[in-house]
Amino acid sequence: MNYINLGPVRIPYKVKVNGDKKIFRIFGINIPFETIIRDNRKLYKFFGITLRIPFINKYLDKIFVNQAKVNYMLNDQLTDEKIRKIAVSIFEEKLGYTPDLDNPKTMNEKIFWIKLNYHNPLVTTCCDKFAVKDYVTEKLGEGYVVPTIASWDNADDIDFGVLPDKFVMKVNWSSGYNIIVKDKSKLKKADAVEKIKFWMEPGQNSYFQAFNWGYKNMKPVVYAEEYMEQFDGQLYDYKFYCCNGKVKFLFIATDRQKDGKLTYTFFDPDFNRLPFTYGGRKNADNLEKPKFFDEMIRCAEILAEPFPFVRVDFYETGNKIYVGEMTFYSGGGILPFEPEEWDYKLGEYIKLPGM
Repeated sequence: MNYINLGPVRIPYKVKVNGDKKIFRIFGINIPFETIIRDNRKLYKFFGITLRIPFINKYLDKIFVNQAKVNYMLNDQLTDEKIRKIAVSIFEEKLGYTPDLDNPKTMNEKIFWIKLNYHNPLVTTCCDKFAVKDYVTEKLGEGYVVPTIASWDNADDIDFGVLPDKFVMKVNWSSGYNIIVKDKSKLKKADAVEKIKFWMEPGQNSYFQAFNWGYKNMKPVVYAEEYMEQFDGQLYDYKFYCCNGKVKFLFIATDRQKDGKLTYTFFDPDFNRLPFTYGGRKNADNLEKPKFFDEMIRCAEILAEPFPFVRVDFYETGNKIYVGEMTFYSGGGILPFEPEEWDYKLGEYIKLPGM
């Protein structure tokens, strides 16, 4: 449930989007509306009347939708030119400069170029956090993916009875859509189902967040994986950036489950620490080279071989490594580097097709 805040009064409302049907529900009344683009402006239309007063439309933006929902609702009206324009505005808002998408230099610029121009169908398979398991097994053999317990196409079909006491529930078509369950007896199942239903709504596809093309034609799947952690209760992410099939740099994400403590620490392929921060995250101290570091590099380069650029993520537990995911849009292409020069330095490694 969302709320309109009027000082001490909060008025509950809902917005439902299903294909071309858009409904604003308030005080139990369903009010159909449309969104249209006219003269490069987004306008709202109620009962056949188009609202043209800028401050009213801006207020309706805040009430109704975030940028992802705007992009979804306007999807059938978005030409390549309009997509590029919105993408540039997202980039400018997040990073503070206008990207040169005709002659990209920085890593973030090149990630946006890939979103808009590199449309290899295999990217969709590898972006899909569920379908990629088959690709990994085909390329590396058995035992390199986190075991799946069960999967469903509909949140209402989830059978919690088949799940163990510990598991992780995920939705395949965006980042962060996961529920970590360490004690099933404490799980509020109805709340979990509602959250998953929301994640599986069409407008929640990662494509609409910042035009991450690989997700565009994906179908949502909810699935449960085996729960994993290291001896210290953490699960480090080892993220290898591959350019033209070769690992050029990597970072380790730690303290993911500690609020506000997530760290990103970068290294070169010889495990020398690199002196910058990414996305405003601090570096971690005293990180050790993972036991299966060389095996991670070998596997990452096999998986990355068909692509000009991809990040391959791993977990290491006990005496095994697992591929977590593959992403072509690291950080969405909107995370800043400090110092900024590293955005350019790392961008030099990425050789885009035709450039």
